[in-house]
Amino acid sequence: MLEIAMALRLKGIASNQQIAEVTGEDQETVDEVLGEMIAGSYAQETPRGLRLLPEGKDWVDGLLDEERNNIDQQQMEVVYEDFCSHNDAFKQLVTDWQIKEVDGEQQLNDHEDATYDAGVITRLNDLDEMVKPVFSSAADLAPRLNRYIERLAHALRELLAGDHSFLAAPLKDSYHTVWFEMHEELILLCGRNRADEAAAGRGA
Repeated sequence: MLEIAMALRLKGIASNQQIAEVTGEDQETVDEVLGEMIAGSYAQETPRGLRLLPEGKDWVDGLLDEERNNIDQQQMEVVYEDFCSHNDAFKQLVTDWQIKEVDGEQQLNDHEDATYDAGVITRLNDLDEMVKPVFSSAADLAPRLNRYIERLAHALRELLAGDHSFLAAPLKDSYHTVWFEMHEELILLCGRNRADEAAAGRGA
């Protein structure tokens, strides 16, 4: 249930099908849980999909509190610090994918320079190898996070196969989308919030 509720929380607004896709749960289970959330006034149907209500956020916070009670917080803090040690490199990589320097001036990357783009993708592939142990450690503490590892691997496979939208497309389950959501999960599992992390330079 927490996986499904968190997926809706992180997406903001999503369809039942989208929640099933990102969680890997079967559609019947997703429909049942989301139906219970609507009946409990935790979620609301909108023309664009389901959204979590304030009461739903409080309810999910309670589920997260229960999860944190069964997690070694000292170890989770170590995992989070390890993640943060790679986060700046990833943010720079995404920036370099979107913007490149031409004749000393920054310009939007038109992605016509295949060599440049290949260099950024190689950097991501290298970063992925470095961060895999961090995400594995996170999943050892909170097994539901294994789904994020699967989603990152899928995004990287699609990217390496030639679909460059899987690096940072915001409306796709791109590497950037999954990384951002994993970051949020780790923040919450440490009992922190993104506003404070952003103020500390670690929120994006």
